[in-house]
Amino acid sequence: MWLNIILIVIALACLAYLGYIIFRKFPILSNINTKEIPGLRDVQTKQKILEDKLKRDVVKNWDSLRDFFGLRQWSLRDVASAWQERLSKLEREYRKMIHKDLSSQVKKNKQLEDLLDNAKTYLTDEEYVKAEEVLIDILSLDEHNIEAYFLLTQVYQSKKELDHARETLEYLLKLTHNEDPKVFQNLAQLSMARGNLKQAEEDYLRSISLDENNYLYYLNLAEVYLSMGEQEKALEAAKQSLVLAPNNPKVLDFLIELSIILHDAELGIKYLERLQEANPDNNKIDALRTRLEQL
Repeated sequence: MWLNIILIVIALACLAYLGYIIFRKFPILSNINTKEIPGLRDVQTKQKILEDKLKRDVVKNWDSLRDFFGLRQWSLRDVASAWQERLSKLEREYRKMIHKDLSSQVKKNKQLEDLLDNAKTYLTDEEYVKAEEVLIDILSLDEHNIEAYFLLTQVYQSKKELDHARETLEYLLKLTHNEDPKVFQNLAQLSMARGNLKQAEEDYLRSISLDENNYLYYLNLAEVYLSMGEQEKALEAAKQSLVLAPNNPKVLDFLIELSIILHDAELGIKYLERLQEANPDNNKIDALRTRLEQL
């Protein structure tokens, strides 16, 4: 500790004193008339003389400082070496600290990943109480874990606790700054479950505005329009969904059912042929064909 303080004092004193000497001596040194010295007429030689003179002054004044502090045995090289060792030690300590922090974060991420897997398993097995407990444990470790909040919403929906589900989603809106389309999709599903079709329409439209390339958002919107009795809007939304997922059996099946509702056998047959090509083993094809032929 005292060695560090002595080194700092010596270094600061050296810098201050040498700066003063150089500032005081430089005008005198620069005025040396090298033209009067035989063979020393070019600028490079003059600079060499100045450099040598400055070096001698530094060494002379350094010796005086060492005598003053009673540290005659110390040299500039000793001081530089001591500081280098000190800096190296600090760097080693810093790297150990960083490595420790990274190791802790890796362990925490692994723990969160395992807990999320457990929660998903409980949710699949319909063990909703256990799933909720695990998800709350996750949020105690990471209060901003978005995936945990989504899973918690599913738990509440499955338990028919729609108010809790909506509260969780509204908090997710703040957490994601109203920029996650999945949050609005989940809000729309809640609105559908409550029978609020107009709100579901608005939420799905918001999802689409945030992600125009997700075919499910258009298909879900089509289902809302169909429930509202607006078949033409449902058809347009479903067609857009098919553009994004050309061979998706779920979209094709919806369009066939919608064609039957619209009594448009020709349109229905067109989509049925595409469904048969995309999924020839679909056991609904014969029944759908029969229904279309009866229109």
